[in-house]
Amino acid sequence: NLFPQRPFVLTRSGYAGVQRYAALWTGDNVSDEEHMLLGIRLLTSLGLSGVAFSGMDVGGFTENASVELFARWIQLGAFFPYFRSHTNINTNAAEPWNFGEEVTEIARNFIGLRYRLLPYIYSHFYAATQNGMPLMRSLAIDYTHDDKIFDSRFQNQFLMGASVLVLPFRGDASYGEAYFPKGKWYNLFHDKIQNGEEEKILKLHYSRLPVFIKESSIIPMQSLIQSTVEKPKEQLYLHIYKGEQNSYFVYYEDDGESYQYQNGDYYKRGMHYDAVEKKITLEDVKGEASSKFKELKLMFHGFKEQQISVNGESMELEGEFHSFIKPISHFDPHVEANPVIGTDVYTCTIKNVREKIIIRYTA
Repeated sequence: NLFPQRPFVLTRSGYAGVQRYAALWTGDNVSDEEHMLLGIRLLTSLGLSGVAFSGMDVGGFTENASVELFARWIQLGAFFPYFRSHTNINTNAAEPWNFGEEVTEIARNFIGLRYRLLPYIYSHFYAATQNGMPLMRSLAIDYTHDDKIFDSRFQNQFLMGASVLVLPFRGDASYGEAYFPKGKWYNLFHDKIQNGEEEKILKLHYSRLPVFIKESSIIPMQSLIQSTVEKPKEQLYLHIYKGEQNSYFVYYEDDGESYQYQNGDYYKRGMHYDAVEKKITLEDVKGEASSKFKELKLMFHGFKEQQISVNGESMELEGEFHSFIKPISHFDPHVEANPVIGTDVYTCTIKNVREKIIIRYTA
């Protein structure tokens, strides 16, 4: 076979260098709140040790998870490098629908969010092959000199890639302490801005995991699919979050199966957010492959109504209500129903050409 498929090897033990050959999961865990949070620290520690492709048994392998625990664990799993629900014989079935309709909707929200985030996730896996940076990152990597991130109260917080801040809490917790590192952070679900270098007490519910996006980030996403076999729509969504810092992101595609990328059959593009010049630059494409996305839909978060130009041509922006998740149905008459969750953004659509694209915005 001249074009063999890449193998997938999964192990629960290893040695220095194992990341070159295998993904790793943390072994037989217990359906327990503390085991879930301990697993977070195991995964970030593996990342610090050079193992970028790791995960744990979502929901716990032995014993039986509660409704609140399973809901929270499935949300967290959506941000793990390796995401699977797995359980032992002689335990209750651990498919989401076995925990009721509410948990099924919660799981559908966050599993769907992961599928839409696959362009962002795959690009970070590529980065891991180049520089060893893990997808699931301890805050000690990017905020080494911030003493607060070493406080045990915040030890479970992690970054998914360079831009997505995930705040894990017990599923049965009503309130939780959080710390936001330097910069500004957009709430993923409604774009409210949280200032950095601040502690915060968050009101919690197991239906929604606290997730925040770093300012100046560019997050590529695709349309919702039900498996990686299904092809997304021919439109790549670039979620651009206004900020005062510069950032750089390398977007990457290949066929996901063969070794042809070694022969130049890939698509790679640097994306630079320049807060000083007030522009976003999509660099010339490298690699011989064509993108599976024919169009780019620019989604501007935190931008007021203003002028946007693409390669010097003024663009007409459209207002759009955008939501990453759907509200949960009202199952309990004694609990307030979840409101519609989302935010208004400005959008425009451009062709995904291979040449450099410069997007400018006003102050």
